Amino acid sequence: MTGLKPTYQIETPPEPAMEWKDYEQLILSEWQKLLDGTPAPTEKEMQHFLEQYPSMVPGAFNLIGCESGHYPWLCGLISQPILPSFDHRKPDFMWLSLNSATIEPVLIEIEAPNKRWWTESGQQTERLTQALDQILQWKMWFKEPHNLDAFKKMYGLDLATPTKRNFRPSYLLIFGRRAEANVKPGLIAKRSLLAQDDVTVMTYDRLNPNPKAHNLVCMKIKNDRGDYSFKTISVPATFTLKPRLAICRSRLHDLDIAINLNNHISKKRKKFLIQRLPYWNVWLKETGGCGTIKPVDEE
Repeated sequence: MTGLKPTYQIETPPEPAMEWKDYEQLILSEWQKLLDGTPAPTEKEMQHFLEQYPSMVPGAFNLIGCESGHYPWLCGLISQPILPSFDHRKPDFMWLSLNSATIEPVLIEIEAPNKRWWTESGQQTERLTQALDQILQWKMWFKEPHNLDAFKKMYGLDLATPTKRNFRPSYLLIFGRRAEANVKPGLIAKRSLLAQDDVTVMTYDRLNPNPKAHNLVCMKIKNDRGDYSFKTISVPATFTLKPRLAICRSRLHDLDIAINLNNHISKKRKKFLIQRLPYWNVWLKETGGCGTIKPVDEE
């Protein structure tokens, strides 16, 4: 590395990004208001909240095994992702988690927090059964080789991982509240048996913002007559610009719109971030991302 110089120029913003400790406090305050509100929040309200605060959603850095040091592909959470030719219920969210050996799509199903785990007699409720069956349908879909190939092509995973890596989907169900799920000692043990090697089941009480996800956005995939693109729908208040994230960010549309929509980013900072987006896209085109000697923030 001796003698190498960065190929990019860093500019100092007029205002720094919100510090993580302040952002975390903001998220948790809003989260408790929503979760403990009366009436209980709907699934649609939970979906919207998690779209705005993707660091709350587990799985960005692997759901199975040790937490990865790699950013997820596209540097963000995908809301209501498309599974090619799958005509049943789509996942509510998906991370395309990566590590040095594995591509791990994390498919996530959420239900309203007031959904019950158990009947009065301690039997699994019909809604819980349906949610677990939904995950089974996704697992069966991935078993077909042509579905797997179409999925990789749609999400550009050949670009994400030019070297050969294992492909291992995992699944997460977020369902109900801890107090109801654990209402009787015997039900705690029973609930633990719902988990499998590739399936994790948890209550909303387990969710917490992950500081490693401070730079991750939320997006939706758009299908324009077979041409797929990724529309950014939210960025965090802690959002910064990094050379090593330029490749992922270059594949996202409407980053500028998402920045403008965040009420926790000042006008001065919004203007700075939006003005710098074209610079990083040009830098990436000219250098191919070379010259990122270390992962440095714009500021």
